[in-house]
Amino acid sequence: MRIVHRSARLLIPLLLLAFVPAPHSPATALYKKIKVFVLVPPERILSGVNQIAVLDFSASGRGGWGVGRRFSDYLISQLLEPDRGIHRLQTGFLGMGSGREGESLQEGAITNVFQIVERTRLEEVMQEQSLEASELLDESNAVDFGRLLGVQAIVLGGLTHTQNSKNSTRTNVFTGETEPCLEREVRVHVRFRVVGTETAEIMGSEEARLPVEEKKCGGSIDEVPPMDELLERALAEAAVAAANYVTPHFELREFELERISTREFSEAGEEAAEAAEDLDVDEAYLHYWTIYEQDPYNPRVLYNIGILHEVVGNYRQAQEFYGMAYQLRDEGRYRDAVDRVERNVAFADMLAQIGIVVEEHEFRVTGADLARISATQVEVKGAREQRTPVFARPDEASSVVVQVPGGVTFTVVAQEGDWFRVQLMGGGEGYLHKSKVKVRD
Repeated sequence: MRIVHRSARLLIPLLLLAFVPAPHSPATALYKKIKVFVLVPPERILSGVNQIAVLDFSASGRGGWGVGRRFSDYLISQLLEPDRGIHRLQTGFLGMGSGREGESLQEGAITNVFQIVERTRLEEVMQEQSLEASELLDESNAVDFGRLLGVQAIVLGGLTHTQNSKNSTRTNVFTGETEPCLEREVRVHVRFRVVGTETAEIMGSEEARLPVEEKKCGGSIDEVPPMDELLERALAEAAVAAANYVTPHFELREFELERISTREFSEAGEEAAEAAEDLDVDEAYLHYWTIYEQDPYNPRVLYNIGILHEVVGNYRQAQEFYGMAYQLRDEGRYRDAVDRVERNVAFADMLAQIGIVVEEHEFRVTGADLARISATQVEVKGAREQRTPVFARPDEASSVVVQVPGGVTFTVVAQEGDWFRVQLMGGGEGYLHKSKVKVRD
């Protein structure tokens, strides 16, 4: 006889409920989004700095200076990454799909904005000056050392780390049996500062606390990583936080578009939003621009155009359109957008000072493009299994160019009486009688 523990019988329905999509009202339904990696400014912008040196960090506790040196290596590695923060995205329900590569639409955007002095050069100068690593903990010595290296700033600091291991037990909810558990935890506390070598002033200081822990029970208890592995993970994560303080990084952002509810422009708005969601921002911009030309005081259109400019890195244009939307409608998300791109504009100016320029994306709106998206479209009647003839001339006695299935949509080039001259796939043209098609709104 199969026995199920009582708590398991209660848990299973709850788990099933967790996989049932929660209903939501139209008022709370989310609209289409652009999901893309964008460059995020650092906490501290180091104006006038293009070359830095990262000194070995001091470290107390097990491992001593060796731990501090490894943290410095992790930090240097992060500072040298050109696309730090971009990672592979999982797709499908609960991220169980095959995944796809992360993508940024900001051409020329990078995260390795500083030249970093190599460790071999640091060691050469230390030997020449007969300096010990411990002597560089003194800020005045470190500044003098930085001047000898020819850098504008130095990064230095220290860290502490603690380790804890704990054994416990738990009751297995499925079997009712008691099983052993093992939990290991490492906590790293890093304190660092950036000092300018010309003025010897602190340009910025920060600290990061990173806990890394693993707990397994029963048959998985041997899978708990050793302390040294957890320590390395904690050091690597703390290095990411430190790097984010002084250099930009890519961050996955979701920009929710606003639905164009005006009846006259709703279809064009939907086409624009669908293109934007597929990251075809040029096509999306074209559709929104046609609406903007006819309704230039629509704050939703202005806001969406601002989003398109922001995701490609056109921060000044984004600032302009967000600002116009905010003038027309005082909404929190509009105000937040204005504040956000103001910081990005300042950041872009700082990058330009050290020769790094995020390339401006040119949205081109040509007359041919406008004609294409504003042209009348017709859909062939009937099922896909059925075929309708397309004639060479507006006459059923003329030759048949091609037989097309029902449901296919064509752009109308011209209307001649009861006939539509349409653009065919591959660039050709032909005629469809109006009785065989329906005009799309």
